[in-house]
Amino acid sequence: MMKAVIALMKKDLKLLFKDKMAVFFTFIFPLLFAFFFGSIFSSSGGSQGLKIAVSDRDQTEKSQAFIEQLKEASEFRVTETNEANAKELVRTGKQVAFIILPEGFGENYGGIFSGQPPEILVGIDPARKAEAGYLEGSLMKLGIKRFELAFSDANEMIKQLDFSIEDIQQSDDMPAEWKSLLGDYLPKFKELTEQEIAKQPEGSSSTGLSFGSDGDNPMMPLKITKEEITVQKTGPRNSFSITIPQGVIWAIMGCVIGFAISLVREKTLGTLDRLAIAPISRTQILAGKALGCFAAQAMVVTLLFTIAYFMLGVRFDPIKLVLAVLAAGVCFVGVMMFFASITKTEQSVAGMTNAFLIIMGMIGGAMIPLFAMPGWMQSISHISPVKWAILAFEGAIWRDFTYIEMMMPLTILTAIGVVTFFIGTRMLKLKQA
Repeated sequence: MMKAVIALMKKDLKLLFKDKMAVFFTFIFPLLFAFFFGSIFSSSGGSQGLKIAVSDRDQTEKSQAFIEQLKEASEFRVTETNEANAKELVRTGKQVAFIILPEGFGENYGGIFSGQPPEILVGIDPARKAEAGYLEGSLMKLGIKRFELAFSDANEMIKQLDFSIEDIQQSDDMPAEWKSLLGDYLPKFKELTEQEIAKQPEGSSSTGLSFGSDGDNPMMPLKITKEEITVQKTGPRNSFSITIPQGVIWAIMGCVIGFAISLVREKTLGTLDRLAIAPISRTQILAGKALGCFAAQAMVVTLLFTIAYFMLGVRFDPIKLVLAVLAAGVCFVGVMMFFASITKTEQSVAGMTNAFLIIMGMIGGAMIPLFAMPGWMQSISHISPVKWAILAFEGAIWRDFTYIEMMMPLTILTAIGVVTFFIGTRMLKLKQA
């Protein structure tokens, strides 16, 4: 039985390699795709709606107020959690970055004229270089709001002055000349602020500070010094570690379309009917087709990852990568068999399979990264086998997935393949009975 299956597989592979255009789009185009976009992503920037995990060690009123500002900002999609889980969410790629507010954050955030600048610990997913600058700029913008609040609200200014005066009086490290200067200046500034409040009309809701000026407030905010601490973890060595899985998906798509067309062509030309009356079972015929498609996928994936390893510096876990290749192969062989079974002409199978795979690629991350998509598209990406295939490859390359974490994408891919292959073979049998 296996000799017949292998013979059919060899026949399909020979037909594939005789078609120069099919060889180009199966083996060469995916590599060009990965190289081109890998070069772009290595220096790309900026995104919106960053998914971040936030952990509050400080647990003060000021720190909670800052978290609320993060949640209200359109630049972020915030998940508040504990520190360990925040780091785990970034490690597994479920969040772009984590932010930790250390102890003392609230005290420093509330101090305008004394103390230290508030420290924010930031860990960024190393695959998200595009968002790193955007994240820092957005955080700095929020940090400046504490100055805007203090200098635009007289009551808040008095609170800040009281805090700073007390802090200066209790400080043992501040030089005496500075202590004397600020100890004299800040109480007078507080008195001036109280006079400004007294000048406001009775019942007025405004608490802004003008100090006799009709123009902008002359008080400029202090510069915030932010320390970024990234997570020390296994990540992609370079941008090609991200784009190679995308290129591999394009190669697999090429195999699926090519073998689906081949199977339909043999149906329309009567080749399958002639094979059916030969001393070979229909099961062997379909198994040969499936094995040919699987072998072509394995060959192109092996070629791409070999080039990626030796020329592009991509590193991976061989065992996990083999598991990902097997699961993806099973999945897309089933998809090939399903579309070949529901179409009657080469044109229809080419159009339908192409349209399906392009749509799945668009929502699954084969064209643009998931983080750049709108929220609704990210939500529906779970229905795409492309998303799970890319996730399985990334788990073996740079996400450092454990075998348990690898089980979800591997199981989903295998299930899709088994179901679609079963439906496809049943429909072929019904049509040729």
